[in-house]
Amino acid sequence: MLRRAAEVRGESTNDYVLRNAVGAAQSDLADLRSFVANEDEWREIESALSRPVTFNAAMVKLLTSPSVLER
Repeated sequence: MLRRAAEVRGESTNDYVLRNAVGAAQSDLADLRSFVANEDEWREIESALSRPVTFNAAMVKLLTSPSVLER
């Protein structure tokens, strides 16, 4: 099954498995609810969260236009 799926995508079996494993690992890591940060990293996080939010025109349009599901 893995060989066939890799063939369909034009990849080697190794590349196919590695690409999917990396995707799964990224997903697993994104689901973490806690992380460790040293003092400098924590200050950087606090600074980023303290900055005022700025919206460019594209973001305003995105947030104020009806979604595909609402049309």
